[in-house]
Amino acid sequence: MHDPLDEICEALRRHLELPAGGIVSGFSQPIGEDSLQGLHLSGAEEIPVISAVDGGSNTLLRTPTLVVVLNRVYYNQFLGMRKMDHYETVEFISKTEIIERDKRNFFRTEVFPLEGPCLLSPIEIDLKDETLMVGTTYGDMSRALSMARRFCEWRLAERAVEAGAECILMDGALQTAFKDEHKVANKLYDKAKGSGSIVAGLSKSTTIYLANGFPLAGTVDEMARRKGYPRWIIKLGESEEWTHRATVYYAKLHEMADSGYRLDVFEGAKEEEVEGLLRGLLACSTYFGYPGYPYPLIDAHTYAKVGQAEADGFRAQILDRLGWDECRKLELMERALMQHGVLDSLGG
Repeated sequence: MHDPLDEICEALRRHLELPAGGIVSGFSQPIGEDSLQGLHLSGAEEIPVISAVDGGSNTLLRTPTLVVVLNRVYYNQFLGMRKMDHYETVEFISKTEIIERDKRNFFRTEVFPLEGPCLLSPIEIDLKDETLMVGTTYGDMSRALSMARRFCEWRLAERAVEAGAECILMDGALQTAFKDEHKVANKLYDKAKGSGSIVAGLSKSTTIYLANGFPLAGTVDEMARRKGYPRWIIKLGESEEWTHRATVYYAKLHEMADSGYRLDVFEGAKEEEVEGLLRGLLACSTYFGYPGYPYPLIDAHTYAKVGQAEADGFRAQILDRLGWDECRKLELMERALMQHGVLDSLGG
């Protein structure tokens, strides 16, 4: 009888026999060692101003049909590793609930500003909208509750362009996911093109793979090792997804980085703008605690995240305003979403 672990190891060995290249799934052009380019450090006078944009959130209370979330969105300005004086924070509470109108159900999100300008109007989306469906299952509340923060990130990126950033660096891919999100993204792109700025998104992880079944991560790293490149970039091309208006790259920005990162660049960017972006990224990715990851994004994550203590404080203020019987009913609704954690706690 075969040992199942031996069979798994054999499959893993085959998986680690990385190819010299191939077609990237979801993209049209093949990649190989000839596609790889080394990245070189340049003088500080050639570095553009980068603004990183990120958002954070924490749930205050949640029932199966209503969620209240504390959100914060932030952008900064950096020249290399030096943080500049200009930054902006928007903080708001969002309430997403299921409503009925004309015999149809909608997710409706309203925002209540706490700090900074209110950048969003109420958002409504049909529960049967395909962007929120999982298979044939109607609207996913877990996705709907993040719409307000995501839309606000696009809007705040516009303000970063207006404030003079030459490069806008979003946390994550430039892929749009929600209904009408591409309209908000396109407004940012148009504003950036009009001011000569470039918009990019950097993802901390990637699941991109080659059509032959091998992961992009590892395959390209081995190419770079054979070429002797300490810092490198490879162009994957334009995604076949119609909502994704970007050219996608995979890049390693520091010789001590643990891995490369997916880098999306808005499709309208000129070659010299991409070169300027890369100079800026190389210059700001030297933080000793996380080499290879742009420090403006670390700073943006730090100032955008919403801690549990903050969320607990706002939750307490909400509960203080409710009566005893209202709190009892709310607890019954919340318990419907909490039983998995109870089961996990059993049995030590």
